[in-house]
Amino acid sequence: MSTMSSKPNMDAVRAFIQEELFNGQKEVFDEKTDLIEQGVIDSLTLLRLVTFIEQNCQIQVPDEEMLPENFRSLAAIESFVERRQSAGA
Repeated sequence: MSTMSSKPNMDAVRAFIQEELFNGQKEVFDEKTDLIEQGVIDSLTLLRLVTFIEQNCQIQVPDEEMLPENFRSLAAIESFVERRQSAGA
């Protein structure tokens, strides 16, 4: 199943969010934490996150898919990355 191959990517995404978007603060968040509602992801940090995901997960994020629902939580990001990886395969 594709979750095996994407798990290391999601660990890297989680670490990026912790270090870069939470500015290294020891915030506790899980797969369902609403990162937009929490103020962690805004238009600028979304661009940083998308760039990181494109480089780390070897996918392209089309402009029309840069939607809040695709990046609202770790679960949403993982689902989005898996869809993009499947589409590219």
